[in-house]
Amino acid sequence: MRLGVAVSGGILCACLAAAGAAGQAPAPDDRLGPPRPFPVGLDPNALEISERDPIRAALWRAWSLPSNDLRERSLRTQRAGLAHGLGNLVGPANALLLEPSFGSALERAELAAEIAPDLPASHAALASARFRDWKPGSAWRAFRDALAAAERHLEARLWLEATGADVLFGTLLGAALGFLVLSAAAAFPRFARDLHSLRELPGASAGALAVSVVLLPAALGEGVAGLGLGLAAFALVNGSWWRRACALGAAAVLMLALHPGLELRAERHAALAMDEIAVAAWSTEQGTPTASELARVVRHADSDPLAGRALALRLARQGELVLAEERFATLVDEDAPWDLTANLAAVRLLRGDLDSAIELYERAADRSESAVVRFDLAQAFGRAIRLDEQELALAEAQAIDPDILAELNHRYNGQDGAIVAYLPLGAEAVLGRIDGSPAVSTLARAYRRPLAPGRLGESMQQAALGLGLAALFGLGFGALLVRLAGPDEDLYAGIARLLQTRGGDSMARMAQIEELRTRQARMERFATLAALVVPGAAGMVSRRPLLAAAGVSIFACAASLWVFRDGAVADPLALGALPAGLVGVGLAGLALAYLFVLALAFVLRDRE
Repeated sequence: MRLGVAVSGGILCACLAAAGAAGQAPAPDDRLGPPRPFPVGLDPNALEISERDPIRAALWRAWSLPSNDLRERSLRTQRAGLAHGLGNLVGPANALLLEPSFGSALERAELAAEIAPDLPASHAALASARFRDWKPGSAWRAFRDALAAAERHLEARLWLEATGADVLFGTLLGAALGFLVLSAAAAFPRFARDLHSLRELPGASAGALAVSVVLLPAALGEGVAGLGLGLAAFALVNGSWWRRACALGAAAVLMLALHPGLELRAERHAALAMDEIAVAAWSTEQGTPTASELARVVRHADSDPLAGRALALRLARQGELVLAEERFATLVDEDAPWDLTANLAAVRLLRGDLDSAIELYERAADRSESAVVRFDLAQAFGRAIRLDEQELALAEAQAIDPDILAELNHRYNGQDGAIVAYLPLGAEAVLGRIDGSPAVSTLARAYRRPLAPGRLGESMQQAALGLGLAALFGLGFGALLVRLAGPDEDLYAGIARLLQTRGGDSMARMAQIEELRTRQARMERFATLAALVVPGAAGMVSRRPLLAAAGVSIFACAASLWVFRDGAVADPLALGALPAGLVGVGLAGLALAYLFVLALAFVLRDRE
């Protein structure tokens, strides 16, 4: 139910956003769809491709023909796209998802998933619609398809990676600080008793001294990082070696969050705005780019390999096979990527050069495990009337991925001329260009400055040195207190000491014993309440620091997931309801995990 509500809410928000952007509902015969044809680009060089965009024109004509059947209209548009080598029509799919007047949510989502199988938003909407219709099995399959599509989709992948880096950083920071607070709080009672036995120091004064120790690094200009090390130093003053080891580990996690964690976060955030040429090339190869993206590809086609291959594929889809072959031929050599080789083979196949096409397809098939390449190779064998080899290629494609083969057969059945599937630029090639920018370190320092403005934020080495000094102080101070005040004693040790005391009033001793028992009962009630209210405290109360660490980490992950649920930037209409679905599934799983840890802590406590 949580998943259904979350995903449904995501779709509702997307629809409301689309309605607000449109200003008013479109006319019945002029609803949302592929943009009307317009000049290819603002740059004069872009007009060399065509005076008007033939792909958008074909899609618009197919979409605009009168029809009362939404399925017929959508599949007609899909066939128009396939005729130009487009198997993923994002514009029409978004139109279906964002316009409620087209039909039921389930029908629109099913059609969107069919005409745009690589758009995560279409599968996410389908999962939501099926879940609302009480079809959890098929809803879960659609949800998995949305995740798989998000991995292939550049914008969706960048969004998820940037948001995931945010959630990871928030989890590490929150878990480390949370556990250190718990450890320091657990160390305070013994600390106060030691000071009272040594100097008759009241509890309020002991608390003030503890706060001074904790806040000293932060007061010296180290910020939140210094606060964490202060908590770690105080947590190491006393306690079991397990608890001390966990506290030291939490402090190390805090330093890792501030350095590698923020480096990763900066890298993923910087990737959202880097390398406009690579992003434009990816958009062009996916289907219908914007005018500015296409103009950017044209301007850089001769100097940038990604732009060059994107322009070549664009020309092939427009039917300008001679120009496309010339451009592909300048990019393909023995070491060229297999998908680029396969696209040149497709162009030569469509031009009738069967022997060269088969040779190139076989070279691409030898270097990849792609069912699509083998499907195209089978089509080439079929045109060359080499039927035995065609059956063998189809069998290899079937063995690699029967689902893709069935989908390709379904899509291209009856398509005149469009018997091959082009292989657009994958997200991995673009990500390889994006990574490694010098802007990452600058952005990471900007993220780190509010949390660690001092030496701890300068480098990982400085942070490790600070952690070592905090550990030496905490362990050394703790050893000194044990030497001066003696070992700690629990309730039973205190009762035994009073019973062994000779002389004095026996009634006074019994009153002291009763006072000890009353105080112990009061402490246990307080501990039980804290275990229920404070995340991770149940593990600390049961003397299981690892359970405490697990509890506070789960809570920190859930809190971070909720805080960053809207993502690093606005959703680029690629994900739709998928983020809300991920948040819903994640929070539900974390809630179950937290309840399990809490129950386990209470069970282990009762066994003692």
